[in-house]
Amino acid sequence: MIGVTCLYLGFFMNRRFAMLHRPFFVILACSISATLALSAFLGQAKPVDHFDWIDVLGEGGMTVVTLLWLVATLFSRLKGRVTTLLFFGLLAMHLSMLLDLLDEFWLYPSNAWITTFESIPATLGMVIMSVALYQWHLEQVNVNEQLQQRERFYRDHSLSDFVTGLHSGVYMKQQLSREVALSEYSHQPFSVLMLDLKKFDRLHQRIGLVASDQVLREVAQCIEFNARQQDLTCRFASDRFIVLLPNTQQPAANVMLRHIIHSIEHCTRSLPRDISVQAYGTAVTWSIGQSSEQLITQLCQQIEQQKQSVSVAA
Repeated sequence: MIGVTCLYLGFFMNRRFAMLHRPFFVILACSISATLALSAFLGQAKPVDHFDWIDVLGEGGMTVVTLLWLVATLFSRLKGRVTTLLFFGLLAMHLSMLLDLLDEFWLYPSNAWITTFESIPATLGMVIMSVALYQWHLEQVNVNEQLQQRERFYRDHSLSDFVTGLHSGVYMKQQLSREVALSEYSHQPFSVLMLDLKKFDRLHQRIGLVASDQVLREVAQCIEFNARQQDLTCRFASDRFIVLLPNTQQPAANVMLRHIIHSIEHCTRSLPRDISVQAYGTAVTWSIGQSSEQLITQLCQQIEQQKQSVSVAA
């Protein structure tokens, strides 16, 4: 059940990864089909009363689990040497488990070599998997070094906004460029939120500069309070804020966005009760090949579209 749930979530959240591995899915289907056909062609079916159902359950479980590992790998990783090694290592192990399972249903009186051969793919698969795991270790070492470097960049407070105490839009642009470079290397997704206070210019005229700055500070504190420790919040421009969410897919970003927008409506303690602050908001998840400038442009366009929709409706 857990494996099926993971595959279900993987299908909806990482379909773009799976589409890159269509040749591997073809190889997987052909390998399983060839194994089944070979067993049926060379073997003789056992009577049902000769089935050892405990062995069927155990060997069938291992066969299904290795297949789930295979599919999960293809749904979780982009193309690369490590992915290729993981695929062929798991495929060899899966075929060995499948041959072992088919022994429970077929006899090979004239082709006993199949029974002897069935353990060889598993051994070969384990060797390939060992190489793959070592390469994966090297990959993770490089990724961790990049993450540590990014953390040091985040702690740089040289570019900050004096009103809210947040980092500035210039700083966010620098961090987005580094995040894009890191994600292109590590294949880890990230998302960006943009929030724009509704009719803040009118509020500014009504309550004055000092009170407006206090509202901005309270909104900034509200956003930071609802963000995670690894997230980066910046004042992008005037009454517009931007939040970088590392290792975050679109569904999680949308949930966080809705939560922040709802919180902003209740966080301005300095305003009279008859005045409330609301925000437009949008979330974008980085796509392969997309630059930081394109991300920001997309966010700004979506905010402007929301404003225009409200204006037309009014």
